[in-house]
Amino acid sequence: MTAGYKNAPIQEALVEFRFKPGQEWDPTFAGKLHTHASIESAYTGKPRLQKVMEAQIKAGPEEPPSFAVREGTGRTQLLSDDGSRLLSLGSDVLSVHELAPYSGWDNFRPRIEAALRAYDDVASPHGVTRIGVRYVNSISIPTSAMQLDHYFTCSPPHADGFPETMSGFMNRVEYVEEGGVKFLLTFASIEAPSDSSGFLLDLDFNWQGPAAPLDDVMHIVDDLHRREGLAFEATITDKAREIFNA
Repeated sequence: MTAGYKNAPIQEALVEFRFKPGQEWDPTFAGKLHTHASIESAYTGKPRLQKVMEAQIKAGPEEPPSFAVREGTGRTQLLSDDGSRLLSLGSDVLSVHELAPYSGWDNFRPRIEAALRAYDDVASPHGVTRIGVRYVNSISIPTSAMQLDHYFTCSPPHADGFPETMSGFMNRVEYVEEGGVKFLLTFASIEAPSDSSGFLLDLDFNWQGPAAPLDDVMHIVDDLHRREGLAFEATITDKAREIFNA
């Protein structure tokens, strides 16, 4: 798994929960969560509001399609002093984030469970309807040594007759796994220092189903995290592992 490497490429790890509401959403939930005894010492930074934009397409039998973008319900973010750890709280949704340097699953998991229990105390939901575990990795490879298939097993295909030089790419694939789990893999080129080539490897696992009771949720989180670790190892080669352990 990525956390087992000396120089793990994780830029952000996050776990998101969507809830079946037990009561009408109340904006005061954010303040109650911020002062909850089980998490208040971890998020002592100044809270901030994150705006959310929503896109909507309308179409009718007698009118042309129309596209509109509007501002949706914002989310409140609770931050640690240095901003590397945060909670994001919106209407029936909670996510727990950790930015680089990633401290490892043994540290991240207790924060996830504490946030989940605190939300349960504050909002009293009737279970969790969707769980997502996502790891965003940024990987740099020396340009002089750069051959994609030497480092990644998910390189974009190269057809006969195409130019030899590729200036950029983005691959996004969705897989369906057993147990109501979907896996979204995004692999793309990104900016990097002049002597290297940069790549985004985004692994997003999510479960969706009938409302799961709170006592079962962390078992699902652990399973999604396990799947993410296996998928990460399946997308890289030993040459990439040498970079992470350098």
